[in-house]
Amino acid sequence: MNRSARRVLLRLFLLALPLVVLTFVAVSLLSSNVDSLHSHNALTFASKVIQPCGSQLPLEIVAPTAPSPSSLPHEELKRQLKQLKQVISQLEDRLRLQGGIAPVGVAVASNNGNDVPCSITYIQKQIEQSEIEKGKKWHNEYEIIPHSLFTLQAYYSTEAGMGRRVVERPIGSRRQDLQEAVSSALSVLNNNRDRGALPQPAAKTKRYVASDFVEGLYRLDPIEGTQYELWFNHQQQPAAASTDNHSKRANLVKVSLLRPHAPLVAVRLEQPLQFEIPIVNIIVPLSGRLSAFESFLNRFKKNVLTAGQSRIHLTVVFFGDKHWNEIQREMLIFEKASGFSNFHLLNINSTFSRARGLQVGVEHWENSPIEDDVLIFLCDVDVAFDSAFLERCRRNAQPKRQAYFPIVFSQYNPNVTRRYTRHRDDSQVPTLHKDTGFWRDFGFGMVCTYRSDFLSLGGFHGGDETTGWGGEDLFLYRKYIRSTMRVIRAPDKNIFHLWHPKKCPNSLGPVQRRDCLQSRGRNEASYDQLALLLFSADADGQSHHLSESEI
Repeated sequence: MNRSARRVLLRLFLLALPLVVLTFVAVSLLSSNVDSLHSHNALTFASKVIQPCGSQLPLEIVAPTAPSPSSLPHEELKRQLKQLKQVISQLEDRLRLQGGIAPVGVAVASNNGNDVPCSITYIQKQIEQSEIEKGKKWHNEYEIIPHSLFTLQAYYSTEAGMGRRVVERPIGSRRQDLQEAVSSALSVLNNNRDRGALPQPAAKTKRYVASDFVEGLYRLDPIEGTQYELWFNHQQQPAAASTDNHSKRANLVKVSLLRPHAPLVAVRLEQPLQFEIPIVNIIVPLSGRLSAFESFLNRFKKNVLTAGQSRIHLTVVFFGDKHWNEIQREMLIFEKASGFSNFHLLNINSTFSRARGLQVGVEHWENSPIEDDVLIFLCDVDVAFDSAFLERCRRNAQPKRQAYFPIVFSQYNPNVTRRYTRHRDDSQVPTLHKDTGFWRDFGFGMVCTYRSDFLSLGGFHGGDETTGWGGEDLFLYRKYIRSTMRVIRAPDKNIFHLWHPKKCPNSLGPVQRRDCLQSRGRNEASYDQLALLLFSADADGQSHHLSESEI
């Protein structure tokens, strides 16, 4: 055997040795921890298998006492053998990563030198720290994380949001999560029933099914994981039923589950790359509203240009002939005052349509000699932003991979808020406070994406030919989330929607006008301020009213 062959065999032996040792440790931990489980009046927790760090598999409730291996049925032995094979496969994957075979740009964390599979001991520690078996001492009422109530058809949550939704139908990942919790609980109930740990139902052949589920509670603790408490109908045998009317209880069985958080694992490390800062083309559709446009240019000069921002382009798409000359004159004045000349003025002689204006602004770039592709920011004249937002726009948008839909802070009517709050809101840069505005979590109009991605998805083409206000933002957002593009959606503290009078003419369609009126009501003030505005009375007993110019 030559030297190279011996070297290969030695390397294979060194790679296989940790696998054998870790497998032995896994089997030892599994048996020792099962034997150490103890029982109270309720069923106890244990992990099904040794889980590698980084996994978030749900726990299973098992019987208080574990049968010896010799008494295990054949199917149970096959199940445990399958689990051990899964553990070995996971360990082999980790050995490959440690051997240097890893995806480009991916780094595996060492977990503070503890880079070994998570044992049942770790899971039990997570359970002991959770608030399932016992309560915790909190400093104040704000530290407690409330639960959410759910059934198979609906969930009820107090999560704040612009829509102030009271009850919702579970969809997406939340639906998958709750269904998995119910399914896991059913497996726990049926496994413990088969082992005799639970009283048999009236019919011995009856097993627990989804229709037995009554309701559940869940909450996500950022440290411990997701906690579930689920209740199921349980019918005892007639002989076990009590004949004492005073001792009757609700015939329910409860299962508590925990999806524990695993230790942090590094997934990707992107090395800093030396590349030219991408140009941001800010596209603003406009119709009339000369004073609003003047304010937009003043904010643009103060918050963006004076901050040293470069590689910025501004495209204004103006509808109609009225005020067109004034808009051109205003841009010339702005150019002389700021020295900024990277802009295009486009004119469309038709009824205002935000969707069409943005589409034309994006497509017009092909006539520009600067670059073929460009980062675009779909904007509005009533939006305030600064250089920090543009940097975040550049970071969170990546060509052919990622788009940024920031959640904008929407300003309340300052004519109302300054009456009932200590926060003096600057109309140019609003204060982030619950009395001055709200996160527009159901608004998708502000977008940072690359022009090539926008066009490849079709932009606003294919939707209703909407004119004026509303509908186009959600249409575009759905195109992105239904594609392979990754969508970043998060509150952004450096972009604001400034309050302005909103008109909802009868010429709008029924759905558009309803949405417009609802938006107008939400934008006016907080619930508390609206109550004070409507119900407070002055010394003469007259209710306070806003003048027509303040609405």
